[in-house]
Amino acid sequence: MKRVHESEIDLVRVEGTRGHVDVWDAVRGPIVAGVREVAPESRVPPAPHRHPEAQLIYVISGEPLITNGSETLRLREGDFVILDPDEEHYIITDDVPARLFEVRY
Repeated sequence: MKRVHESEIDLVRVEGTRGHVDVWDAVRGPIVAGVREVAPESRVPPAPHRHPEAQLIYVISGEPLITNGSETLRLREGDFVILDPDEEHYIITDDVPARLFEVRY
Protein backbone atom coordinates (compact mmCIF):
# COMPACT_ATOMS: atom_id res chain seq x y z
CA MET A 1 0.00 0.00 0.00
CA LYS A 2 1.23 3.47 -0.79
CA ARG A 3 -0.37 6.85 -0.27
CA VAL A 4 0.53 9.68 -2.65
CA HIS A 5 -0.71 13.26 -2.29
CA GLU A 6 -1.11 15.34 -5.45
CA SER A 7 1.43 17.83 -4.05
CA GLU A 8 4.04 15.04 -4.34
CA ILE A 9 3.35 14.43 -8.03
CA ASP A 10 5.02 16.45 -10.75
CA LEU A 11 2.46 18.68 -12.43
CA VAL A 12 2.45 18.57 -16.22
CA ARG A 13 0.69 21.38 -18.04
CA VAL A 14 -0.63 20.48 -21.48
CA GLU A 15 -1.53 23.36 -23.75
CA GLY A 16 -4.66 22.83 -25.79
CA THR A 17 -6.01 24.25 -29.00
CA ARG A 18 -7.32 26.84 -26.53
CA GLY A 19 -6.40 27.03 -22.84
CA HIS A 20 -4.69 24.21 -20.94
CA VAL A 21 -5.10 21.18 -18.70
CA ASP A 22 -2.99 20.47 -15.61
CA VAL A 23 -2.19 16.77 -15.20
CA TRP A 24 -1.25 14.86 -12.04
CA ASP A 25 -0.65 11.16 -12.82
CA ALA A 26 -0.38 8.96 -9.72
CA VAL A 27 0.07 5.84 -11.85
CA ARG A 28 2.23 5.67 -15.00
CA GLY A 29 2.91 2.61 -17.12
CA PRO A 30 0.64 0.36 -19.13
CA ILE A 31 -2.15 1.86 -17.01
CA VAL A 32 -2.18 5.64 -16.47
CA ALA A 33 -4.38 7.16 -13.76
CA GLY A 34 -4.64 10.63 -12.34
CA VAL A 35 -6.43 13.93 -11.99
CA ARG A 36 -6.87 16.55 -14.69
CA GLU A 37 -7.87 20.14 -14.07
CA VAL A 38 -9.10 21.82 -17.23
CA ALA A 39 -8.84 25.61 -17.14
CA PRO A 40 -11.85 27.79 -17.97
CA GLU A 41 -12.39 28.58 -21.66
CA SER A 42 -10.29 25.59 -22.80
CA ARG A 43 -10.36 23.02 -25.58
CA VAL A 44 -7.87 20.32 -24.65
CA PRO A 45 -5.69 18.51 -25.55
CA PRO A 46 -4.57 19.93 -28.88
CA ALA A 47 -6.33 18.54 -31.96
CA PRO A 48 -6.22 15.82 -33.14
CA HIS A 49 -6.10 13.81 -29.90
CA ARG A 50 -6.38 10.05 -29.53
CA HIS A 51 -4.37 7.25 -27.96
CA PRO A 52 -4.20 3.47 -28.30
CA GLU A 53 -5.64 2.79 -24.84
CA ALA A 54 -9.28 2.78 -23.79
CA GLN A 55 -10.09 5.62 -21.41
CA LEU A 56 -12.41 6.15 -18.47
CA ILE A 57 -13.15 9.71 -17.33
CA TYR A 58 -15.01 10.60 -14.11
CA VAL A 59 -16.20 14.18 -13.52
CA ILE A 60 -15.27 15.38 -10.03
CA SER A 61 -16.45 18.96 -10.55
CA GLY A 62 -17.54 21.33 -13.29
CA GLU A 63 -19.75 20.83 -16.32
CA PRO A 64 -17.42 20.34 -19.28
CA LEU A 65 -18.37 19.21 -22.75
CA ILE A 66 -16.72 16.19 -24.34
CA THR A 67 -16.79 15.61 -28.07
CA ASN A 68 -15.50 12.93 -30.40
CA GLY A 69 -16.12 15.08 -33.46
CA SER A 70 -19.53 13.62 -34.26
CA GLU A 71 -21.20 13.56 -30.84
CA THR A 72 -20.97 16.10 -27.99
CA LEU A 73 -22.07 15.44 -24.40
CA ARG A 74 -22.55 17.95 -21.56
CA LEU A 75 -21.09 16.31 -18.46
CA ARG A 76 -21.83 17.00 -14.82
CA GLU A 77 -20.40 15.94 -11.47
CA GLY A 78 -20.66 12.18 -11.04
CA ASP A 79 -20.71 11.32 -14.75
CA PHE A 80 -18.46 8.66 -16.25
CA VAL A 81 -17.39 8.62 -19.90
CA ILE A 82 -15.92 5.53 -21.52
CA LEU A 83 -13.88 6.01 -24.69
CA ASP A 84 -12.76 3.25 -27.05
CA PRO A 85 -9.09 2.91 -28.05
CA ASP A 86 -8.16 5.39 -30.80
CA GLU A 87 -11.42 7.34 -30.37
CA GLU A 88 -10.71 11.00 -31.01
CA HIS A 89 -11.88 13.23 -28.16
CA TYR A 90 -11.57 16.70 -26.62
CA ILE A 91 -12.73 18.38 -23.42
CA ILE A 92 -14.25 21.85 -23.73
CA THR A 93 -14.93 24.17 -20.80
CA ASP A 94 -16.82 27.43 -20.62
CA ASP A 95 -16.10 29.96 -17.85
CA VAL A 96 -15.87 27.26 -15.12
CA PRO A 97 -12.92 24.87 -14.69
CA ALA A 98 -13.46 21.12 -14.67
CA ARG A 99 -11.74 18.58 -12.43
CA LEU A 100 -11.62 15.04 -13.80
CA PHE A 101 -10.24 11.65 -12.80
CA GLU A 102 -8.91 9.69 -15.76
CA VAL A 103 -7.75 6.12 -16.27
CA ARG A 104 -6.19 4.95 -19.55
CA TYR A 105 -5.91 1.19 -19.81
